[in-house]
Amino acid sequence: MDRRAPRLLSIIVFLLLVVVLLWNPGNYCRAEATADGDVGVVREWVNSTAHISTDHGMIVVELADLGAPITVGNFIELADQAYYDNMRWHRIVDDFVIQTGDPNSRDNNPWNDGSGGSTKTIPLEINDSLTHEDGAIGMARSNEPDSASSQFYICDGPQIGLDSNYAVFGYTVEGIEVVRSIASVDVYGNTRPVLSQHPVDDVWLYSVRITHGYWNETALLPDGPTDASVSGGDLGGAGAAVVIAAVVVPLVLIPVAFILFKRARQRGED
Repeated sequence: MDRRAPRLLSIIVFLLLVVVLLWNPGNYCRAEATADGDVGVVREWVNSTAHISTDHGMIVVELADLGAPITVGNFIELADQAYYDNMRWHRIVDDFVIQTGDPNSRDNNPWNDGSGGSTKTIPLEINDSLTHEDGAIGMARSNEPDSASSQFYICDGPQIGLDSNYAVFGYTVEGIEVVRSIASVDVYGNTRPVLSQHPVDDVWLYSVRITHGYWNETALLPDGPTDASVSGGDLGGAGAAVVIAAVVVPLVLIPVAFILFKRARQRGED
């Protein structure tokens, strides 16, 4: 028997053992943060939106859920009850405001428009960061600060003179052209002084529908290769090398070992 055969066999077996010990798929298919970085979740509040349907088109308002929670909560509660369905815009002042939300506007008596409201009133909620910009939505009220109930207005242009006196609770994000269209309709003016700001022809508020706000959670993964191990499905150079070694080396060494063993056996028999 050739004395080199046992030595070659020993080398082959040793190499196979090394490949087996090195090959651990789990080391290359995990996605986890290391000490160099953190994996976290960012929670961000997405505001509610009000879709205000009118006979002039749709107005979409983003509500200030966190900035004016009392006022927004009251508005959403009424809208969810379909309280605003089929009302008229009873007060219109071009370059100032358009106003609705009075249940009295449903009847055919314009003389009582503007005097009605819901059964619950809310306190005046002033947030200095919520100002009367163009398209702002605010709560109408009487001379009493805490008398707002259901009537609301939308600004046609900025109205800084209303700041600190009336509660803004959102802003128009779509349909400002609809606000302009309603604001430009004919009103009675001097022909009927008591109804001077009342539109000559009916302007309808069909409905107010709410898309409720929610917490949006976004996972943040560390940036850069030092922050996280390679994700599953992307083994990288080291992982690929191990795969090649694990597959190719046995395919080469096993046949060689078999040939050497066969030759050694034949020589032993000789």
